[in-house]
Amino acid sequence: MAMKVTPLKDVKPYKSGWKVHVKVLHSWKQYNPVHGDTLEMVLSDEAGCKIHASCKRTYMESKGRLLPVGAWRHIQNFTLSPSTGMYRATDHPFKMSIIQNTAITRSPLINEDMFLSLVDFQTVLGGSLKTCFLIDVIGQVVDLGDLETIQVSGKPRMKIEFTLRDMNDARVPCCLWGKFAEILYEGCSKDEEGKPICLIRFAKIGRFRGELQITNAFEASLLLINPDIAETAAFKQMFVDEVKPLAICEGRDEILDLEEVKSIQDKRDKWMLFPKRTIHGLLESTQVEKCLVECEVYAIDSDWGWYYFGCCTCNKKVVKVGTLVKTIHGKEVTTHLWWCEVCKENVSSVSPRFKLHLIVKDDTGETKLMLLDQIAKGMIVESAATLLNGSFDELEDPTDLPDAILSVVGKTFTFGISVEKEHVLYGSEIYKVGKIYRQSQIVFNESANVESSKSDQDLALTSGEENSVNLLDNEEHIECLSTPSTTPSTKRKGAWSDPPRDITSTSKNLRLKTIKVEKMSDLDLEAGKKT
Repeated sequence: MAMKVTPLKDVKPYKSGWKVHVKVLHSWKQYNPVHGDTLEMVLSDEAGCKIHASCKRTYMESKGRLLPVGAWRHIQNFTLSPSTGMYRATDHPFKMSIIQNTAITRSPLINEDMFLSLVDFQTVLGGSLKTCFLIDVIGQVVDLGDLETIQVSGKPRMKIEFTLRDMNDARVPCCLWGKFAEILYEGCSKDEEGKPICLIRFAKIGRFRGELQITNAFEASLLLINPDIAETAAFKQMFVDEVKPLAICEGRDEILDLEEVKSIQDKRDKWMLFPKRTIHGLLESTQVEKCLVECEVYAIDSDWGWYYFGCCTCNKKVVKVGTLVKTIHGKEVTTHLWWCEVCKENVSSVSPRFKLHLIVKDDTGETKLMLLDQIAKGMIVESAATLLNGSFDELEDPTDLPDAILSVVGKTFTFGISVEKEHVLYGSEIYKVGKIYRQSQIVFNESANVESSKSDQDLALTSGEENSVNLLDNEEHIECLSTPSTTPSTKRKGAWSDPPRDITSTSKNLRLKTIKVEKMSDLDLEAGKKT
């Protein structure tokens, strides 16, 4: 007689003779000090009840391979134990373990339901959720930072910070690590607006410097960019005609009602928390900080070029080493080859990225700014790939700038600028931009102009936001900012005079960059082993 199928909510640990009908929603491998490598899974029945299941390495080949993600299966005979740990993939009180006599058979059921358990942002921000349970969140990516390399326990890890906003414009800060950071960065690069819809499944709620944030739970999380679900369609439809007053220069130029702008600014936009400074104040800064500077783009410093090619695998800058021409079926096929210092191999899959150096001025002085790809996209109406029109040639004449880039000259923007240790201690002349606003899209609160020594101290030498350069030093030349230059001084503080027509920089000595170190607590490290 066939065993009856039991709903997941009714299975108990008092016996192993259960039969369930489930879909494999997600799986990942992790290392367990006791059992070695294990296959971890999240299963759901037709009612949407989910349970965490584990398969030891001993049974991975015989049974684990029968449980691919997306498949429906009948699973019979398994043990149950209490679900514990700091980060639990489901709220089921028990965890399933695949054992020697577990029987796994195929199911004819076809059901594409993802069985999402989305949590609204107001609930997340309210702080009432238990942080031991992983959650599903979906939102539009805004305030995307750079892809950084951070030293964690002596090993380099990729990191990216950003903000998710929901359909009610509630905003939650997020931080992704490792492969998840790279997936998000690549997804944003490919998205037409640079602000895709992001679904993070089995995400953990944490705190960083006292601020709540969403992050991945080591390898247990799942990240999907623009997933083909109803929620994504609803987001895109809602934001089609939306005016974006605080977006990275992607809104319309019309001036909004003052109260409306202030209301929007009261939403989470971390750059609005920093003080407004003049260029003179920026140059005179004596500590690491972030600030907002309103100034006019006077010229493009073409000596640095305006684009580079980045590896599609690691997003680092690549160097062209040649082309390979093959004749296939009577036709010549040309493949461009590039050397990637990070991948340590020749690669052919690359894409062009913006790297702009601007010379800006206000009534108090002038300085130089550097914009990386994601930030520059907010100023330039066309992508780097479109401007190059499919060309993979390296820049020959840096003064031959596209009209789309030249069009920003003479315009006024408010730049979110990072003051780094290199500026304070070594007199670096070029500042990195982390955010851009159009002149009519920003209204400063009175508190924004107060230069708080306490907040400055909190930021000193520890900022982990979007002020770290993702690319290799020789590609963004960030460290050469601290070297002497024969360029006429950009730190003049007096009256403005007409500068020379040719703006050049003849000293570009490269220096190695010290990668920032962020410590991961022993608690998190231990949690990574137990997840």
